[in-house]
Amino acid sequence: MWWIEVLRRMVWLTLAGMLSACAAADASPKPAVAGVCPLRAGATPSQIDVFDGDPSEQAILAPDDDGPGANTYTVKDVYAQGRTVTIRCHYGHDAVDVKLPTPVTSCRFSGDDHQAQISCN
Repeated sequence: MWWIEVLRRMVWLTLAGMLSACAAADASPKPAVAGVCPLRAGATPSQIDVFDGDPSEQAILAPDDDGPGANTYTVKDVYAQGRTVTIRCHYGHDAVDVKLPTPVTSCRFSGDDHQAQISCN
């Protein structure tokens, strides 16, 4: 019954392929913080601010470059100096502050006034 041995080998090869695919998918780098601003029912942030430290210190950061679509904030130096980054997500008249205690290298703004978001890694 040679066909049983062939079937057994096919099952093992299929299983090995599935396991290696899962391992490869799990090994891909993941952003430290993706989509920082919390989603609210029927609302997305209308404005997003990036702060060096607590927002009460008013140390708002500007994007790295000045051109259109320049929406990257390099923040690794903030953590190197022992501080943290705080993201302020504005929803109309309300705002939510999200502190990022785990060091990230950069944050990137995406979207527009109707579907703004920021992700950090």
